[in-house]
Amino acid sequence: MRRGRGLLTAILLFAGLASAAQAAPVFIASPPVVDRAAGEMELLVGGISEDGTTLKPSAIEVEIDGEAGPAPRAMEVFSEYAQTAAEASQTWKSPLAVGLVYLWVKEVPAGTADAILEGVSGFFRRIPARTNVYATLYGRKRQPIPRLKAAEIGGQLHDLGFLPGDRPNLADAIRVDLKALLGDEGPFKVLLVVTDGRDATDSSGDSSADFSAVADEIEKAGVKLMVVSFPPSEADAEQSTKNLVDLASSGAVRRATEQPLEVQTALESLGQSIADMRRVRLEIPWGWRNLGGTHKLRLNLTTDGKRRALEVGKVTVSAGVTWLLLPLGILIGLLAIAAGVVVFLRKRGRQGEAEAGDDEEQAVVAAAHALIQRGLSAPRALVELTRSYPNDVSSLAELDPSVFADERYPLFKTKAGRRRFEELQALLTHKANDDSLLGNDLAEILSQSISGQAAPDQVASSIAARVPEDQWGAFSRMGLDELARALRASGGSFPVLASPRARGVALEIQAALRNESLNSAKNSMTVGWLVRAAGQGKRGETLRLPSGRAVLGRGPGCEVRMDGDTQIAQQHAAISERRGAFTIEPMQGTIRVETKPVSGRAPLGDGDTIEIGQSRYVFKCVSSGNVGQSRFGI
Repeated sequence: MRRGRGLLTAILLFAGLASAAQAAPVFIASPPVVDRAAGEMELLVGGISEDGTTLKPSAIEVEIDGEAGPAPRAMEVFSEYAQTAAEASQTWKSPLAVGLVYLWVKEVPAGTADAILEGVSGFFRRIPARTNVYATLYGRKRQPIPRLKAAEIGGQLHDLGFLPGDRPNLADAIRVDLKALLGDEGPFKVLLVVTDGRDATDSSGDSSADFSAVADEIEKAGVKLMVVSFPPSEADAEQSTKNLVDLASSGAVRRATEQPLEVQTALESLGQSIADMRRVRLEIPWGWRNLGGTHKLRLNLTTDGKRRALEVGKVTVSAGVTWLLLPLGILIGLLAIAAGVVVFLRKRGRQGEAEAGDDEEQAVVAAAHALIQRGLSAPRALVELTRSYPNDVSSLAELDPSVFADERYPLFKTKAGRRRFEELQALLTHKANDDSLLGNDLAEILSQSISGQAAPDQVASSIAARVPEDQWGAFSRMGLDELARALRASGGSFPVLASPRARGVALEIQAALRNESLNSAKNSMTVGWLVRAAGQGKRGETLRLPSGRAVLGRGPGCEVRMDGDTQIAQQHAAISERRGAFTIEPMQGTIRVETKPVSGRAPLGDGDTIEIGQSRYVFKCVSSGNVGQSRFGI
């Protein structure tokens, strides 16, 4: 029995790997988008060769319902079109949306986890930066990540911890991510899955999901599936190989790999294949525009001298109604119903947007409060907020003053905390003139990187090391219009910054500056100390607080000894540090913070005054290294 099982495993493994290695070229197309006003439709068309490289159509012929159709009006590279469109309009949206599902457990083979992260980052560096991304990590549990942009996702993934690794739930993770992806308005949807094929649908791990059914769900949803697989353990090889074969049964693009480097290369080549797709614009025939209906669209692509057919599918166009007179009463009734529905939906939508906006604003305010409490300067705090809240940090500039009375933000009630927050607001509202948008050092580094084609993360590290924090922080927050103006202003001294290519490179560097993967910012450290301001003893004396919990008092076992003041108890109070935030609590004595008595645990912020016995101290703290969002709060 074991021998027969081993033979079956070998056959399945051979079949799975052989199908991946010898697979025919795959051609993909996005659903056509019809623009009746312009009298045309557009779609994305591309191909991937057997070895994973891009197949670029040199010519396209159109068939409609089996007959020759109009020649394409235009054909351009998707990535180049996206960059031009993004530079021309800050509201331009990418027609592409990507779902990402990948196995993230400790048991992934050595080196493969790093290859997945590097490969995923490479994939998203190649597609348009404004592409919406829906990511789901999975092991035994699932961890969906809120919608991100392609330009943001690399830094968001690097610091996520591994999930529990037994009984991985691949099918459930795919379905969770597919649901999120289908909620996106982008017409072209791609689901990228990185997996070893293991799946368990019960607590024992003895059974697996029906991946043929999963593949059918993805196909019926109109989503293009791309699978990058790596070898599972021998014990799981049989079931995993069957799962992968079934998952790729509905025309998916699958790349089977054996080594970690192959995982990275496969992911990067898939991203390049999408970037190299052609945006094709086709004229809508006269009959379509007036009579409407559903028609079958087929493209004949010429690549490498070979002609290949690509079935795009059915395209539905609504009929023109200028000559199709409907009964006036029905039309008025339908319009009235539609108007009522629109009013209702808009009201619900505005209410939902307002609630979502409030949640986002509260999150960025809470983060600002935590960073100020940790003693960060206003420029440094603004840099950290930009990393975690690039789209919401600007809301702090016009925050309602009532925040200073909010019980959730006690530090803002103190003079020091309010002053630091006002400094942060001043930085946000400051408008630099065109001549000083980029400093000379920053402009020089950008110029050298564009000329030498250096990697964005390397350039970001150089900027962070050589340019003052407030300057590169302001650069990382620039919108498209401000960035274009800044590059033009520096073009006189550095001509390459005035080139169209400079904007695309600068956008990638901005994203690298905002993420948390800079080599110079991997570790963080928070230090606190007390400075004597009044009372017995030398004014200006500094008392260093050890990490963790420090007891203040006259007793011999206290971490911070205060012998000179007889009104201080043996164990008077304690100051604790957790996740970079400091708190103080009374023990055998009374204390005041900012002249107010403290009865329980109270937060401490940089610059707070502490009255203990007959003495008064100023609390100081500072954080170095990267201060990530995961560390906010007590």
